[in-house]
Parts: sequence; structure tokens; C-alpha cells
Amino acid sequence: MIEGDLAKCFDTISHSRLMNLIESKISDRRFTKLIWKYLKAGHFEFKTYKSNIIGTPQGSIVSPILANIFLHQLDEFILSIKNDFDKGDRAPQARTKASRYYEYHILKARKEKNIEQMRKLIAERAKHESIEFGSTDYKRLSYVRYADD
Repeated sequence: MIEGDLAKCFDTISHSRLMNLIESKISDRRFTKLIWKYLKAGHFEFKTYKSNIIGTPQGSIVSPILANIFLHQLDEFILSIKNDFDKGDRAPQARTKASRYYEYHILKARKEKNIEQMRKLIAERAKHESIEFGSTDYKRLSYVRYADD
């Protein structure tokens, strides 16, 4: 598992790269100019005007959409890696011999209504691995991108 955190994601988006992405998909220049003006619009901080050189203004409903447009490249890159990484059609039977042994004997004790033996076997089963994850014939890459702020 790989976990990444894009620190200050909204604050560090390059205006020119973002606009190149948007303009490659949207041909209406009046609309793209509005987005450009939105990105360049400054704000007042304690009676001082500050302009945005990079980043998208936070708190707006447009910023998450622009961030998703910008991060779509990352999604496409990871999915291209996934195609090369994935291997096999189905996961192999992954239960261990010990797991199957205890499951059989627990069911047998249940049929015989031997509660004491069942409890003993369940406690013993908990000490052993039940699944083997070491197969080299099957592997999958799963990708999830989300915003937590």
C-alpha cells in the first residue's frame, strides 16, 4: 500500500499548467478567460491586497473542480501503471491447511453438539494464519484518490 499526501494542493497548482489543460479541452475562449480571471483575482488580507500567483482560491465551489481537472493527469498515470502491474485473472484459493483443518473440526463438533470442543478449536484457530497472501500468480493495484480537507 502506498499513501501520499499532496500538502497544500490547492495553494500550489500552477495557473499556466492548469489553463493549458482546460484550454486543450474547452474551445470557448470567453469561458476560459473567466477561469483565468478567477485564478488571478486577489484578496484582501488585513486591508492589504494580495494577488494569487499560484494556487486556486480556497473556499470557492470552483476550486475543487479545478483541482480535480489538474489531478486527472495523476489518475491517468496511475491507471497506465495498473495495466502493466495487474497479473492473473482470479485470486487463488488462499486459505491455509491449518484454517481448513480447524474449520472442518469445528463444523464436526457443532454437528455433535460438543460445545466445549468447539470453543477449544475456535481458540486454537485464532493462533494460526487463515489466509496466505504470498501468491505471485495474482496481483492487483487498486487506486483511490480523495480529498480529506
